[in-house]
Amino acid sequence: MTVNIRQPYADISLLYVEDEAATREQVSRVLSSRGYRLTVAENGEQGIDCFRKQLPDIVLTDIMMPRMNGLEMARKMRALSPEIQVVCMTAFSDTSYLIEAIDIGINQFVLKPVEFNRLFVALDRCQETVELRKRQKILEAENLRTKKIEASGILAGGMAHDFNNLLQVILGYVSLARMSAEPGSKTESLLTIVEKSSESARELGKRLLTLAKGGDTLMKPAALGHLIMKSIESELSPESPIELVIDLPDDLPLVMLDADHMQQVIASLLINACEAMPHGGSLHVSAASVPLPSANDLGLTPGDYLHVIFEDSGIGILPENLPMIFDLYFTTKDMGCQKGMGLGLALSYSIIKHHQGQITAESEPGVGTRIHIYLPVYRS
Repeated sequence: MTVNIRQPYADISLLYVEDEAATREQVSRVLSSRGYRLTVAENGEQGIDCFRKQLPDIVLTDIMMPRMNGLEMARKMRALSPEIQVVCMTAFSDTSYLIEAIDIGINQFVLKPVEFNRLFVALDRCQETVELRKRQKILEAENLRTKKIEASGILAGGMAHDFNNLLQVILGYVSLARMSAEPGSKTESLLTIVEKSSESARELGKRLLTLAKGGDTLMKPAALGHLIMKSIESELSPESPIELVIDLPDDLPLVMLDADHMQQVIASLLINACEAMPHGGSLHVSAASVPLPSANDLGLTPGDYLHVIFEDSGIGILPENLPMIFDLYFTTKDMGCQKGMGLGLALSYSIIKHHQGQITAESEPGVGTRIHIYLPVYRS
């Protein structure tokens, strides 16, 4: 998810319904030039079909139309989506239309011939409501995910302590058994398997403890670009078939971070990107300082943030899976192996949140995935 600061209409879908061809062409041209994602219908029945398929943010409609008038169409749309914003245009000022419009819950009224300044004011008012509701839904989803991870972390922390104690006993007896096993025997090979599996389990325990610690981090100002480069050198071999593009300016601002925890985040993102491109591809890592306004879709306080992007050209993520990728234990990988534990992105989410930042994702199957990280810039 990117933050939209200077293009206020690009994220707004608008359905325009008008039966008169000349008016439809003129208004459509003006709305398109303003940047709306526009869909046009020629009558009420067509408008209902478009609405069902696309669920636009705002509907702009004429009232007097053949086959189904605008108010009847708006009433049906309200039944499908009670929160839809509807703006009606009409050349009539009959109060009976106004009363019916109020009963339906029409949000704005514009008289014909259309004065575009008045139309823009009406649409902007509807857009404010749409964006407010979108931000509210984002914040509610973020709060719910945070509470779920915090609750799971408390439970995981207690389990991890006991888990590690049991592993210590297992590994101790494995070491004793090795002393009695003949070198090169099947017993020794089986003990090696047990030992490797126990070490994997120990790593899982460490991740659970990190999740449980929450804000218990060692924070200090640091250059994130240096940490990213260090992780890239560690995780990506020179023989990797992945083309790496790095755009990390030398003058990036410092951020407050726990280096060990942040390195876990970067390593997890690099591993995920590589696994999404088993036959090669490109990975673009970039960073820049950006200002976030008070009204942003990230739920972050306004101010300057370091915006880091990991963009791969891999297989992408299905739309139905995208909202869940930061959930604890959610994974699309094969279960029963270390890389299918479903902790990497959930742990990354928890760490970034404890750094007072945000992590989001956008993806298109077959095209690739883009992970965004926002961290507040350090001010001495």
